[in-house]
Amino acid sequence: MLIIRNEGPKGGPGMREMPGTSALIYGQGMGEKVALINDSRFSGATRGMCIGYACPEAAEGGPRALVRDGDSIRTDRSARSIDWQVDEAEVARRRAAWQSRRGERLAGALEKYDRLVGPANESAVTHCGAVG
Repeated sequence: MLIIRNEGPKGGPGMREMPGTSALIYGQGMGEKVALINDSRFSGATRGMCIGYACPEAAEGGPRALVRDGDSIRTDRSARSIDWQVDEAEVARRRAAWQSRRGERLAGALEKYDRLVGPANESAVTHCGAVG
């Protein structure tokens, strides 16, 4: 599994498309062997086992921020599930040590966007919705 993190609404900031990454996986002959998961989005050109819009995103301390090389992750397309096989004590240790990578300030509209944008699974909007 290839995990790309910090490309979600806050992490980018914005949500870049990832068709180039899936194309590289296929170009190396690994398209049927390597799954791709990220907190960004995919276009219609994406191929293979690709899981996007994963929330909460890594930039906010979501699970992908805590995954390390060598961790076991099981996916089941039929059950639409992802099982990160790391015990809760280790997850808690990693969560306690996690720090946001956002140390620098962003400029102008990007800083406002970063502060206001919601998660991808809620459409990454920068407002609370229509008032009826």
